[in-house]
Amino acid sequence: MDKINIEGGRISFPNKATFSEFYNTSKKEDNDEIASMLEEKFYRKDFYSLKPIVNDKTEIKEIQKHFAKIKQHQLTNKSKNAKNTSQIVDGILLDEAIIDHYDIVEDIIGDEFFLSLLNENAEIQVDDIIYKYTDQGILFCNKENINELYTFMSIYQIKSLSDIGEVDVHQKYPKFNPNGGLKQVTAHISSFVDDKGTENISNSITNISAKSMATEALMASTDPVFNNVVNNLQICNPSSPWLANLFGQTKICTTNYESKRRVKLKYYNVNLFLAFSIGVNVKHQFRGWTGIWREENTDSVALGVNSVTWFFDNSKVFSNPYNSMIVNYYVADTGKLYTSLNSYNNAIYAGTDKPVPNLPIKKLDMIIEVAADFIGKDLTENETRKLFYGSIYGQAEKIMKSLNKPMNEIGVILNQRGQTIVQYYNLGAKCTNCSEKQKPFDWGVVTPKMTYTFGAGNGGNFNVKTGFNDLKFDFKNPKVTGLNIYGMANKHGKWYGFKMVF
Repeated sequence: MDKINIEGGRISFPNKATFSEFYNTSKKEDNDEIASMLEEKFYRKDFYSLKPIVNDKTEIKEIQKHFAKIKQHQLTNKSKNAKNTSQIVDGILLDEAIIDHYDIVEDIIGDEFFLSLLNENAEIQVDDIIYKYTDQGILFCNKENINELYTFMSIYQIKSLSDIGEVDVHQKYPKFNPNGGLKQVTAHISSFVDDKGTENISNSITNISAKSMATEALMASTDPVFNNVVNNLQICNPSSPWLANLFGQTKICTTNYESKRRVKLKYYNVNLFLAFSIGVNVKHQFRGWTGIWREENTDSVALGVNSVTWFFDNSKVFSNPYNSMIVNYYVADTGKLYTSLNSYNNAIYAGTDKPVPNLPIKKLDMIIEVAADFIGKDLTENETRKLFYGSIYGQAEKIMKSLNKPMNEIGVILNQRGQTIVQYYNLGAKCTNCSEKQKPFDWGVVTPKMTYTFGAGNGGNFNVKTGFNDLKFDFKNPKVTGLNIYGMANKHGKWYGFKMVF
């Protein structure tokens, strides 16, 4: 922290390594600890976040300071664009306009902690480079050329993500970077926009009801009342701001209750250039007298991942001459391996301390890999989930019960001709007297990539040659991504929440 300073109103990191260490470490803390850290290390030094993170101790002081700063900036710049004149009364920006903008930028960026590290002008500095987050992606340059960057924005009518009421949802990539990616646009200015087509998510949930989805889900909880609540949750219709496509993708569902409380379920998969962030979370929030939504502890919060699915093309063909199918069940903490031939069942112990297949999803209880010529042709996300719950889960549960081990988080790798499917399951996580449950799939400064070979951890007397060797997976650029999750919060014995399916 001693190397991290405030320079020109921006948080300034000496290099990317320091930023990465700070970001990765701090992101793991809960909201209350993050709010206290920001107050102590930055807000007391006259730093203002693009969207501040506060708790019940810091809310009044910091929100008043942040609102005053924004209004002062608005008056100084006499910003009365036609888009936001309705949000200005007697020359003063309304509090409600600021509150609405906070929700807008959070939905665009996806990562609330990263958002708090940007200053009130949507900027951050690493080494001598200033990064500016705009409605046309990320622009950056050496700090000596920052005025040139502002001129470039004026020429192309680019709005900062800090411009309340003026952020434009273009629904197209910028003229100066039409295909996305990293591009130098002038001698001193670079542009980064998430690559076009990195995610092709189907939004169709036609003819899918919450009850039908529930028949495919299992839960770690043995409480029949809790399970019944999950089974009867409605499927929400997530909002997905197009502008977020410039940074990746976010999907959000929100339900309000008691006029000042809400539950917010979010999926995010964003490349912010300095950080890559992907995961799901559910938050219980309260709207205090300052008007902002902040996290509030409640009786309990629950998050379950019935499946997250990534599809990858591969050009391989199953080439084992002895078996029609091979299934490996790895117990993650011990490396114990159980292998089944020609079916998902009757797995035989094949050794301990075997190298477990590498996935960018950490803290799994079990990883299961399957190799066959066809495991159903061109499986959809829904069909793959049915395959897991109907055919694979039973054997996995039997193995873990025999070892007296829990099985809450599971990774699955299905290899078939022309396609590899990677899935993550979380059978349900619940906390009490808390405000949030989350599952990040990766923390890092680069796109999560991996090289995978089936059976790298296998042993014993099995011939594991399958042909599925050295497969390259980029989790930011799969063929299709699918999701089936639930999130809910309990207040005074009543649950509020929903499922998100796409």
